Amino acid sequence: MLPENAERKKHNRQDRLPSEVTRKYDSPMDTQSGATAQSRAVAKLKHRLRSGQFTNAMPGERELSKALAAGRGTIRKALAQLQEEGFIAAPDKNRARKIIRTSTSPVQPLPLLEKRVCFLSSVPIRDIPQSIWVELYQLEKALRIEGMALQLVEATWAEKSNPDMRLEKLETEHPGSCWILYRTTEEVQLWFKRKGIPCLVRGVSYPSSNLPYLDTHWEVLAGHAAGYLYQKGHRRIALCIPDSKLRGNRLMEQGFLSFQGEHYTPYVIRMPSDAIKAAQELNRIDLADTGITALISTRSRMLISIISWAATMAKSIPEEISLLSLVHEPYLNHITPPITSYRSPAEKTTRRLIRMIEALLEHRRISNSLILPELCPGQSISTLNSPPPAFDPSSNKA
Repeated sequence: MLPENAERKKHNRQDRLPSEVTRKYDSPMDTQSGATAQSRAVAKLKHRLRSGQFTNAMPGERELSKALAAGRGTIRKALAQLQEEGFIAAPDKNRARKIIRTSTSPVQPLPLLEKRVCFLSSVPIRDIPQSIWVELYQLEKALRIEGMALQLVEATWAEKSNPDMRLEKLETEHPGSCWILYRTTEEVQLWFKRKGIPCLVRGVSYPSSNLPYLDTHWEVLAGHAAGYLYQKGHRRIALCIPDSKLRGNRLMEQGFLSFQGEHYTPYVIRMPSDAIKAAQELNRIDLADTGITALISTRSRMLISIISWAATMAKSIPEEISLLSLVHEPYLNHITPPITSYRSPAEKTTRRLIRMIEALLEHRRISNSLILPELCPGQSISTLNSPPPAFDPSSNKA
């Protein structure tokens, strides 16, 4: 966690974050204890042996860990159990384990109650970030192995008030599905909660719905970004967030404003989604002579708008304005100067998502997951050797 005052900040690294935060979610459907992680892995491996997916030799532990969304330790124990039961041979140095036999007795079906997972997006499909598409691609492959399908459902109307009737229609069109809710409003989450439909939120759920969720730990991340820029000598820093009511945006703002430091002066800029209006908002802030030396972008498309605005205004990055992004997309690798940003591990996020889906469908307790990305330094942040003094608006008056 970040230090609480300026003195402690001097003795703490600002470029490190904990790897992950998990919180338990007591599912209302948690009516049975379910199998252990090891027994579930064994069941899956036997299923693949019987279906002929593995022939002659078993894949390595790393490949199995990725395919089954299980830890290496769990995979190792599952393989040991299969060895004891005579399915596979003992490991031979660095060679793959040989398959001795497949199951001769019927194998119980995998404990997944549903055959379809629907990804409900209130964001137009064309506007879904590349990083989410990577997750969806990996998720679709993993679900296909389990005999399940992933279906994308575009519901841009879900952000409007009173979505109940259309949600009822969706439930009719996709019966018996498990749902992943992406960037959905409180009303939508509450509707799924009332209906008791198996679902989780790819984002942060509202306290009123208390649905299980997986997301970036925006509150800690925004506070860490403020501390990182503060360490670089910046004192007047602006957080650029979308002008929307999504809970993740509120958490970013809370984390950013909670950072404390001598002469630290935070600003929050609510950015319209339209690029021209976003530039106008940045112009308005710039004309106010706030003395801001660094901007934090919270969306990849927003980052492009900021860079375009800086180019139009002939503001050099990072000489005149420093730029830090809380998100990263592959196309940002083609921007100069390279943007300092936080990058989420897609494979790790997908494995966590698969585990949550399995737990949801098996009526087991679900651990909410808050992922903390890694900071990847670029060349978009200047270091101010002599931090500017506290800003006095009256000093700019004639």
